[in-house]
Amino acid sequence: MTQVKVCGLMTAADVALVNALRPDLVGFVLAAGRHQRTTAEVLALAKQVAPGIRRVAVVVAPDFDQLASLASAGTIDTVQFHRPATLAQVQRARALGLTTIARVSEASPETPADVALVDAGDGSGQTLDWRALPAFSQPLMLAGGLDAANVAQAIALVHPAIVDASSRLETGGAKDPAKVAAFIAAARNAE
Repeated sequence: MTQVKVCGLMTAADVALVNALRPDLVGFVLAAGRHQRTTAEVLALAKQVAPGIRRVAVVVAPDFDQLASLASAGTIDTVQFHRPATLAQVQRARALGLTTIARVSEASPETPADVALVDAGDGSGQTLDWRALPAFSQPLMLAGGLDAANVAQAIALVHPAIVDASSRLETGGAKDPAKVAAFIAAARNAE
């Protein structure tokens, strides 16, 4: 069954929403951009996430001291490298007890991470040509332009281990409860 990730949590209201709707994973962005959170903010928010929902720190330039603080506090379970990750980065994250997700490209579909991430852009809301994706040797997380209207088609075509959405689940820059609920329901009903 495809797991569901809601990314870009920024507020206590976002956390309350996901606690009620129960996606499999939630993401906190530790990279520059409009969804960026500090280590202290992620610590505070991630501690509020209900048991059983995996917490993901999304990083562009990994700060392993920051990741160590979050991991040792028990507030994150997974690190998602927004860019391709080196074997050394993956090994450092695993040494912290973290599962790893790393971005790949059509030109280079391999990664040393536990899960390969295919994403159409940096929160652009653009979708990929799912039919053109190469085969992957490890589980795949599909992101980029996913919402309730297209996630079932993406799951049917790609069979990813995880589907991930953020910007298309927002209205006015904030998580929209109806959009989040519809996305999770559509992904779960796709199987």
